[in-house]
Amino acid sequence: MTAPGLPGPRPPAPAPARAPAPLRAVLRARYAWDTDPRLAAVRVRWDGAVLARRPFIACSPPHSPVRLCYEGLGDGSRHVLPFLRQRGVETVRTRPGERHGAPVDVRLSGLPARRIPAPGPATVVLPFRVRLVVPVGDGPEALRARISARELRTFRARRAARGWTWETGTGPYAFDHFYERMHLPTMRRRHGEAARGLPAALAYECLFRQGILFFLVENGTRVAGVLCARTRRHRVLTMRLLGVLDGAERYYADGAVRALTHFTLEWAGAHGFDHVDLSGCEPFLSKGIFQFKQRFHPLCLLPDDHFGGKRLVLRVERDTPGVRDLLVANPVIACAGDGLEALYFHDADRPPRTGLAWRCPGVRRARHVPLDAFLSDTAGYEGDGP
Repeated sequence: MTAPGLPGPRPPAPAPARAPAPLRAVLRARYAWDTDPRLAAVRVRWDGAVLARRPFIACSPPHSPVRLCYEGLGDGSRHVLPFLRQRGVETVRTRPGERHGAPVDVRLSGLPARRIPAPGPATVVLPFRVRLVVPVGDGPEALRARISARELRTFRARRAARGWTWETGTGPYAFDHFYERMHLPTMRRRHGEAARGLPAALAYECLFRQGILFFLVENGTRVAGVLCARTRRHRVLTMRLLGVLDGAERYYADGAVRALTHFTLEWAGAHGFDHVDLSGCEPFLSKGIFQFKQRFHPLCLLPDDHFGGKRLVLRVERDTPGVRDLLVANPVIACAGDGLEALYFHDADRPPRTGLAWRCPGVRRARHVPLDAFLSDTAGYEGDGP
């Protein structure tokens, strides 16, 4: 008899995620192209060459509350633009040379770091993404001391109340159960069209076969899972794909995803890993993922893959109430001469959002930036259409 929530018996036919042997090398090469630090410099040069020939351009429709134009690396369409869409800034892809006649309020440029122009007025340079990594190699006491006391209390209380246990999943049907019943429905429900992930065949070949799959179990039912990549050479465990059973919101509300993170950190520390990479996010303190992961006091770093060699240049061209609202609502992690810093914009009517935490090793300081001074050179500037 199969416990509720566990994958039951199935016919022996191969599941769809299994790739034919000749395609496995192709899948591994594709995965390495996106993730291998040894290929990062080559990937950045390649993307820079594509940018020179065919830049990705997306602009807000005329009469938008904030008119933003993004131009640059195609990665922007999969990362920063979905984040901004969640903040009410809509953009649509635009052909090179197409103009809508309305002035632009904010320009974003996605560029290789070596192509960043000299700083100008009302401009800030951001990482394209940041990487959040928790050291776990110094023992369980050091790990507990790193995590916020409130987060630990909450986890322990819910662990006791829910009777959570932890187990690994092996075999192709465990992968299918995770991918089809947890990961895909969770991504669809929480992110819709903005969902990012890996195709099943690639996830199976490059993560599951070489990594490890963990399940959170509640009353005999696997209610959540996380699929991790592992690199034994560098003793790093990377959380890549996760999900809750059928994407049900109640598991999020109960803290199942938080529990996945706690258990992964505990397991990695007990099995000889030095770090757990919580994966990255966009460089905005208002990003919910950043605020959640910040509770574990991770190192905040530039990614070691190709994203580490890319930057976002944010330039304000028109000082409008909508622009001010956007900047104040979304403090940024910016590149500074000596590392990374948090910038909180504010003015007389809009206090800085200091409730959004920034303290992580790797973020050297926080600065409060008065908008009247920052935007002083944009007054009266109308700009050009895209």
